[in-house]
Order: sequence, then C-alpha cells, then structure tokens
Amino acid sequence: MEADSLYLALGKIVKAHGIRGEVQVYPYSERPSLFDQKDVFIQDLLGNKVPKKVVKVRRHGKGIILSLEGIEDRSQARAMVGMEISIDRAQLPPLAPGEYYWDEIEGISVESLRGEELGILSDMFSTPAHDIYVVKGDRGEILIPAVTEMVKEIDPDRGVMLVDLPPGLIEANAL
Repeated sequence: MEADSLYLALGKIVKAHGIRGEVQVYPYSERPSLFDQKDVFIQDLLGNKVPKKVVKVRRHGKGIILSLEGIEDRSQARAMVGMEISIDRAQLPPLAPGEYYWDEIEGISVESLRGEELGILSDMFSTPAHDIYVVKGDRGEILIPAVTEMVKEIDPDRGVMLVDLPPGLIEANAL
C-alpha cells in the first residue's frame, strides 16, 4: 500500500479563525464526525505529514473550526492556510455495505448495463435530495443521481460503476 493510501484527507485549512490559533477547515466529507478524531496529520506545503492533536472541534456554517495542540495564536494559524488535514485510515469508522469513501471510487470507469462506456467518475457533490456523480467522457459531462434506481453496482476493486440511465438523461446533460 502506498504511503498516501494509508491516509484519508478530511479537508483543507482555508483561514485563521479568531486570535487564539483556531483554523477554519473546508471539509471534504459530509461527515463532520470524522473530525472528532484526536490524532490528525497536517500536510505542509512541502508534502510532509506532521502529526497534531485535536483539542476542540465545532461546526461553523458549512465549515469546521479546529483548535490544534501547539497552535496558539493567529499568526501560527495563518501559516497553516492551504494545508490539508488527514487521518490514518485505521481510525475510520466502518461503513455500511454499499457505502464508500470518495477516494475509493474517484476515477473508476462508468458503464451502462448495455456495456456502453460513459466516462470516468471525476467528482461528486451533494444536494438536499441525494448525491450527484459527475462523469466525464467523450459525450462531455454527465450528472448522474446517486440513487439505486440508476446506480446498479459499484465495484472499486474492478474499478467499475454500472448504471441504468433513463432515456434522455445523457442528452439532457448536453444542453
């Protein structure tokens, strides 16, 4: 296993918050509970992963505010802007069957049940109703609702997602 595959990126520090060394984090996950881990790694701008202890976590709008051990003033916090926060994969809570961490499925091939190559899963975003998978391929960008009626199988080991799209969905994305 590669060194980077031992870690899961949780978010990126986007700014200093207040005067006591807190940082505001843009989370990559919809699961803020992942930030409750006490041991995280900060990837500095040179790519080194530095272990840090989380002292305090709180939600702030769509972001997360963290207090980290050893970061005690605004200038120390400001120096961390742009750095990524990760955790050791061994600390991850188990997922229910059929659930995946984003980095496990990013880049897999998306095919229709008829064997048609639709492209590569390049991104994902959430809506109030459900997640949306963004697939990029020869036909451009296709937005696929992440619902069982359309997503029939995800196999990260084989690197394939099988979908059954309703007539007109691909064409509707081209508009």
